[in-house]
Amino acid sequence: MMDMLNKVFDFYQQHELNKPSPLFDLLNDAFYFAKDRDGHFVYANRLLFEHFNLDDPSDVIGKTDYDFFRFDIADQMHQDDLKVMSDGLTISNKLELVQDGQGDVHWFITSKLALRNNHGDIIGVEGFTRDAHRSQSSFEPYNVFRHCISYLQQNYMNSISIEELAKLSCMSLSTFERRFKRQFAITPNQYVKRLRIQKACELLAAGYSIQHVTMACGFCDQSYFTREFRVSMGMTPRKYQLKSRSEL
Repeated sequence: MMDMLNKVFDFYQQHELNKPSPLFDLLNDAFYFAKDRDGHFVYANRLLFEHFNLDDPSDVIGKTDYDFFRFDIADQMHQDDLKVMSDGLTISNKLELVQDGQGDVHWFITSKLALRNNHGDIIGVEGFTRDAHRSQSSFEPYNVFRHCISYLQQNYMNSISIEELAKLSCMSLSTFERRFKRQFAITPNQYVKRLRIQKACELLAAGYSIQHVTMACGFCDQSYFTREFRVSMGMTPRKYQLKSRSEL
């Protein structure tokens, strides 16, 4: 473990790079992070370690996304990192729903690109993740839909009327559906389903029965829930639950 910590603490020196500016610690609505090619954090700004309720930025160093997020969320983040590092791909303003560990789901807007040394070699990945709740004044698309998103987070387990969501957003049904899909790249119904699946993941990881999760997350029956869960997560609820336990 000490070898790993020494390696990541010396990361910038080894690659002859200047450490990120202290200005990053003054950001109040964005997390800045840098990782090595193996996915270990080599830098995190103040807001990031505060989000994880850690005492010091060094508590992040050497850890990976799997130390902070559910395995399926961490898997997606890791896959994005691999694409950035292998293809030099830039991910710009990707809107993500991320669970914070307290049972709440938050909007995050993530941009990341390859971290290169002075020779142009890719040595990791770096990026910003903005918390939409902290930057509502500058995130107008979120503001437009904030009432319906809040409503969905509180009522996802109930029957959802798209017409009611349109009213909450002060739009006609057709305008609401068109603008929602343009902003989030999915329809309102698809969003509801995704939110229910995310909540189901939380409950399954907490050890609740599949029958309980089916009802608690607003699915009409267990067969339908299992089918939709498999489509979204690539595995059955039972397999997900077993994998969650094995990750503990």
